[in-house]
Amino acid sequence: MAVGCAVAALYHVAALAIPAFGKMAYAATYPPLRHIAFIILDSLTSLLFLSRPRWFIWPYLLLTVQILQGHGVRGWQTWVGKNQVNWIDAITVFGALLGLALLALDLVDQKRGVRRQRPSTREMM
Repeated sequence: MAVGCAVAALYHVAALAIPAFGKMAYAATYPPLRHIAFIILDSLTSLLFLSRPRWFIWPYLLLTVQILQGHGVRGWQTWVGKNQVNWIDAITVFGALLGLALLALDLVDQKRGVRRQRPSTREMM
């Protein structure tokens, strides 16, 4: 999940740094300040997914609601109106819901006193 959030931050960086990409990926009315906000938010979310503090689920729940309100609604409108899948919206909604489910499972484990061993960096390679 941390990697997915980092990729989202890089997507917003690219939209700011490469004007042709920004025009293709976002409406002309999308403000640069919003990109900056999501670069910060996605980067912070990526870091928090690495440590997963107990309280993280609550701000992440708010982020998930915002994602559903934005990407979810736009994805649904594209699906119904054009019979097309907007893959960025679909991946973002799926990823946000998956992240929320994983944080909920982690919170349940923490309350039960179960510690799942996280793989070390060497084991992941």
